[in-house]
Amino acid sequence: LFLLIKPQKTKRAKHDDKTMVLPTIHYFSICGRGELARLICAAGEIPFNDKTWAPAFQDGGWRQGYQDIGKAHGLPGTMPVLEHGDLKLFQHNAIENYLASIAPKYADLTPTMRAKDLMIQLTKADINAATESLLFKQIQPEELPPKVTPALDVLEGLLPDSGFINGNDFPTPGDLAIAVIATGCMPFQAA
Repeated sequence: LFLLIKPQKTKRAKHDDKTMVLPTIHYFSICGRGELARLICAAGEIPFNDKTWAPAFQDGGWRQGYQDIGKAHGLPGTMPVLEHGDLKLFQHNAIENYLASIAPKYADLTPTMRAKDLMIQLTKADINAATESLLFKQIQPEELPPKVTPALDVLEGLLPDSGFINGNDFPTPGDLAIAVIATGCMPFQAA
């Protein structure tokens, strides 16, 4: 998905002293909970360091060692992890929101637009959790449709007939979340 968004020339966001340090995203080499952060950087015109943990899987499970990334910063051993100067974050929703708030391309989004994007991002997270449950054998295949169909129906109802969700001539985080759901291999399409 990252390759679908062609990064534009970067303008520096007007925010604190972190402007001199590029954000670093640590995440597996899959879509999952980290891809939207990468897409927000690309579409939002934030240069960033992508510390991709690859391969993501080894010996039938998650490749071990990734837990040390978060723990090195006093965070739980989960990913994604974002480093930006002194700021260290885990939890994909916090990371996505932070990056969207400093993205030069998104500087003029209204609170209403940001709220709509966040609603869609959180719905993406709900769908992500359900598809992960299937892939990690916590639910049976027949249990997935009732968990995701209502969310997909709501999202479909929110989509405009053409253009982007907030009516801009560029994608915002809500549009990018839809792209992740629609085209992201792991866990969305894999489930």
